[in-house]
Amino acid sequence: MKRIFTLLVVGLTAFFVSCDSEESDTGGSEWFSTPESTVVGTTVEVRCATKFGPGVLNSSNAGFIYATVSNEGMGAFETAAAVTVDGSTLSATLSGLQAESFYVVYAYADLGTGRMQSAGSAFRTEQSETLPEPDPERPTFGTPSALNVTASAATLSCGFTFERPTSEYTLRFEYRKTSEQSYTQKSVASGSGTKTATLTGLSASTTYEFRLCAEWEGESYTSATGRFTTSASQGGGDPTGGLTKYSGWPELPVEVANSDYYYAYHICPDFRVDGHLARNYTVCFSAEHHCPVWVAAPRHVCYESGASRTNAYGKDPDIPSNIQYYSDATGGGCNKGHMLGSAERLVTREVNKQVFYYTNIAPQYTSSFNTGGGAWNNLESFVDGQVSKNTQGSNDTTYVVIGTYFKPFTDAYGKSCSPATIEYGGRSDVTRPSMFYYLILRSKSGTTGKSVYDLSASELKCAAFVLRHNMEKGHTPQAKDMRSVKEIEELTGFTFFANVPNAPKDTYNPSDWGL
Repeated sequence: MKRIFTLLVVGLTAFFVSCDSEESDTGGSEWFSTPESTVVGTTVEVRCATKFGPGVLNSSNAGFIYATVSNEGMGAFETAAAVTVDGSTLSATLSGLQAESFYVVYAYADLGTGRMQSAGSAFRTEQSETLPEPDPERPTFGTPSALNVTASAATLSCGFTFERPTSEYTLRFEYRKTSEQSYTQKSVASGSGTKTATLTGLSASTTYEFRLCAEWEGESYTSATGRFTTSASQGGGDPTGGLTKYSGWPELPVEVANSDYYYAYHICPDFRVDGHLARNYTVCFSAEHHCPVWVAAPRHVCYESGASRTNAYGKDPDIPSNIQYYSDATGGGCNKGHMLGSAERLVTREVNKQVFYYTNIAPQYTSSFNTGGGAWNNLESFVDGQVSKNTQGSNDTTYVVIGTYFKPFTDAYGKSCSPATIEYGGRSDVTRPSMFYYLILRSKSGTTGKSVYDLSASELKCAAFVLRHNMEKGHTPQAKDMRSVKEIEELTGFTFFANVPNAPKDTYNPSDWGL
């Protein structure tokens, strides 16, 4: 799980400032924003916008200091290595940190008047990131991701495992603009672990693709390809890229920094595409409502046959157990409603088991919504029809986000539904949603053979289908059920399809969907 957050610990900050003032002349916090931290396992990307003019800061006079914090007090401060200065914004990668530990971090600038220092912020590391299982025959790779993306810089990351001596092979990241043919290389140290490399001098508002490569005995081995898009302006502003954990996954929404939300990224345990383990789905789960907020996934025919339904209901191992359902019991007039359906993940039994995690299940009305002829079932059948099943050529991937809503909702027909607290899943505090939505992104033809990244907005279709939870049985998808994805972003506070700059989120055409 990755979380992007700014956590200002007032008492802790005051304590450190008082201690630090004994050692150096610090001040000038008004010149800094509060540092932000992006946590991935025990690797943390820190970033701080400043008010200094261009050319004032450089990697020699500015950076970050950080220390552990525990019940016993504060540890010794260390200085971050390899600081990147992008205009007036500082960034650095902190690696090799202690797992599941609290840290405090400060940005600083050593100028002629002495050290100037930001307010402090804190972050908590997660469990060590799981590395790919070793293969005695070849190197193995995790999923590549891009962090700290700005207008001209980005940090690449990818897990790597290989049990051969490090002297026998070399490692490098390769990256290029998607419009270019040749790659630029950046070497990294050999050895198993999470590999990172910071790129600078990138072009603004540009999409790049990258991969981790190993060279062994004259052969090249590569990870899956990741993507990121640099932001439009230099320094100070929020980056448009790097806000999702995996920049090469078109379906991902931006993670919202909220203590109520928990995120899990499920990789298929035994199904590969192009030699790499395929992704299954991503979930955002609410600790307050004990219900999924959204599930994002790719849809493709390659996932849909090969095994049978498992009915393996159980807890998600990547989300805290105490906020999930306690059992597969139903209640409140609802049955167990899959966000991502079982029929959409039948390629292997192990892949199908993952969609029976409680975090992929929401309470849905039995009689009129999640039943034969129910409004939701009819919408699911409609979406199934949007998944390309061309037997003569290419089948483009369809990207979906299935979401819930926990406030009173009135639909385009003027009818309303309100959320309610019900007994469900062995709990008495589960929120029954008032509305469900289905967001879809796909090429218009479905058979281009291209990535959505390589298609223009006019070649893509993107829309939201919205159903109040008490919709009448027999209702079938109508143009009146549709909204733009932008409208759902404004309603929910999430940013959808953030990795696809050309996604036409502001508009939709019912005729593109056969309505």
